[in-house]
Amino acid sequence: MAGHSLPPLKALRVFEAAARLRSFTAAADELSITHSAVSQQIRILEDYVGQPLFAREARGVALLPCAQAYFPEVQASLERIAAATAKLRAPGFAGTLRVCATPSLTMKWLIPRLSGFQALHPGIDVQLTTQGRSFLDRGGDAGSDVLLRHGYMAHAELSCVHCLDDFHVPVASPRFIERNRLAAPADCLGHPLLKVAGGMDYWPRWFALAKVDVPAQLPGPVFDHHFLCMQAAMNDLGIALAPWCLLQDDMAADRLRPLFAQPQLPNAGIHALYRPDGPAAAAAQRFIDWLCGQGTEPSRGA
Repeated sequence: MAGHSLPPLKALRVFEAAARLRSFTAAADELSITHSAVSQQIRILEDYVGQPLFAREARGVALLPCAQAYFPEVQASLERIAAATAKLRAPGFAGTLRVCATPSLTMKWLIPRLSGFQALHPGIDVQLTTQGRSFLDRGGDAGSDVLLRHGYMAHAELSCVHCLDDFHVPVASPRFIERNRLAAPADCLGHPLLKVAGGMDYWPRWFALAKVDVPAQLPGPVFDHHFLCMQAAMNDLGIALAPWCLLQDDMAADRLRPLFAQPQLPNAGIHALYRPDGPAAAAAQRFIDWLCGQGTEPSRGA
């Protein structure tokens, strides 16, 4: 490489993430740096090549024509460097595993259990990031080795594994239960029903299983994430319909209690998406094997 001038490699990595995600903010989240640091690295690269690379749009950024051919070359080069480095690593070296999950699954289920995986595989450094459900619905890679969420993720080049079964149950705080009459599913209709954006059909489906007729509009606020909905229930704001796997710690601490043993609303369960032939495939497989051994159901009854 003598005589060849290379652009700043850090700036190239930031450029690749921003171009792939079409967002400086998303690139900052993926790379665990600030938005201003992303902007600074892009400016460094633009100064190096002598022209702007991105156009600002209402919902992010777009590559300018001059950069559209540059992006796949940079992306392919970085992937080759990563693959070559993975082959060079000493046998048995596991390295870093980048895991991306929804915020609720990360906060309420994965983090409380992650020490168990690290005890089994101390050589694997798990780095966690979060993305919203809509992004993971599309099977986006988010620069991660494993994507984790409730529900199947379709991707032509990646494998999706069903790791755990799960179901939704109605829960409320002990104070809320003590203050209100909740003897049967129909009694829930007289109270705020806490909902999650993207899951507006959960309550109607649960009431249908309970054979309770409901109005077209159910009372209660809507939250962006399950963990916010559950926190609202802990603070006596109403009744949440939450995945059983997310409830374990809060039920053990008696912050939330299930209202009824039945019905239980089935959901798609926890799935993991990964690249079986990627440089982190071995570490990803160990992580997924561990996931499949984690139970979400200490008891099916409430």
